[in-house]
Amino acid sequence: MSVPNAEFEVGVRGLRRLSFVAGLLMVLQAMLLAGLLSTRAERVTLPITVDFPGDTGERVDLFQLDVGVGVVVLCVLVAAARLVVVIPAVGTRLAGRLRSNDHAARWTEFAFSSSITVFLVAQLNGISDIGALVVIYAITSGMTLFSLLQERSTVRSGHPLLPLAFGAAVGIVPWGVIAFHQVGAGVVGDGPSVIVRVVTLVMLAAAFAFAVTQWREQRAVVLGAHRLDGERMHVILSVVATSLFAWLVVLGIVLPDGPGG
Repeated sequence: MSVPNAEFEVGVRGLRRLSFVAGLLMVLQAMLLAGLLSTRAERVTLPITVDFPGDTGERVDLFQLDVGVGVVVLCVLVAAARLVVVIPAVGTRLAGRLRSNDHAARWTEFAFSSSITVFLVAQLNGISDIGALVVIYAITSGMTLFSLLQERSTVRSGHPLLPLAFGAAVGIVPWGVIAFHQVGAGVVGDGPSVIVRVVTLVMLAAAFAFAVTQWREQRAVVLGAHRLDGERMHVILSVVATSLFAWLVVLGIVLPDGPGG
């Protein structure tokens, strides 16, 4: 069962308005966060390291990542993804793709935003090795491929949501790595601070919310319905999750001078 043209067009116009408001909100927050960061002479940075094998077991700092700049860049990326759909040509093309259950634009944005978020969460939890961080980024980004596969799948027998199930299984791996690192650090008495734990749990809950939204949307498509609810919820979730992450990191970690508070 497809959505009638008139109803679909009304829904698309509402979605574009929502995206425009969401984009402006993210731009405003990026400006406010940048303003707050500019008031501090010292910045909070986290190392990205590499361990060289051998008798010495030397660890080398490749470079330092500015946490504040990282969250501002994340806000700007999400803002750009929201505002680009306001361009008439882009909006028209997006509407055509949405009618075909094609959310490639959403998953392109999500691949970047979710990967950057998990990358930063991993760093805040003390994971600094470049190999581990690259794998965490790649796995989180690759998780979205299963969502694309789900939308392009024509299989409607057996387990029609199997690609999403695989995606969920892959997507939980980086969070498992972070959890094991938290537990290990706690055992040796060097666990993350309370605010880092809060940030981690909040973003894990956000990841779960994204997964539930996608699951419900594709289940509706399998059953014959085709609505814009999933796209609308993604816009809302992306703004809420990114905003929470940015403000928790800046107010709870960066301004108080570090992950340890």
